[in-house]
Amino acid sequence: MNQRAETRTDLREDTKMDPRGQTRMDRILSLALLISAVSCVHIDGGAVEASWVVRSDDGRAITDCGCSDPAIASVRIALLGNSGTVRGQEPCRDRKECEFACQRSGGATPFDIPPGSYMMSVMPLDAAGQDLFLPASGVSPVLAPAGILREVVRGQPTQLPAFQLVAKCAGSCAGANESKVCERQ
Repeated sequence: MNQRAETRTDLREDTKMDPRGQTRMDRILSLALLISAVSCVHIDGGAVEASWVVRSDDGRAITDCGCSDPAIASVRIALLGNSGTVRGQEPCRDRKECEFACQRSGGATPFDIPPGSYMMSVMPLDAAGQDLFLPASGVSPVLAPAGILREVVRGQPTQLPAFQLVAKCAGSCAGANESKVCERQ
């Protein structure tokens, strides 16, 4: 069979109706539309993406967040509206969508942060969800650099530079000083 005849045969196969009255091409187009509809991201504002590293107060890397003292369970992206209609707003306060396991070393909010200017930072949390920046009796707080003033734009992610969280190395994770890593023995 020559190439032209094969093409006609292929076209006839694509236009044959199945018992439901659909052609092969109809099924392919329907599947493509379904996949594209499911993969859409709902956009009601902008998003903020942050990353972090944990270091000990003597400069060693802490690769296991449970080895920091106090142990960091999760990190929340903290946003404080700075001007205009968002002044004073905290769109990530008490929202699980803005909280990420410390071990992930990064995370991004949904695209629902109202556009505007925000002071942006990250907040380390313990297993109970308590802010580890605040000194507790007998516990040293986790330290971090000051927040960064950035603009959130609808439909766009706002990327922040990596934040360095500083904590003591837990006694159970002292590690050998030569390794420059605070890790479990």
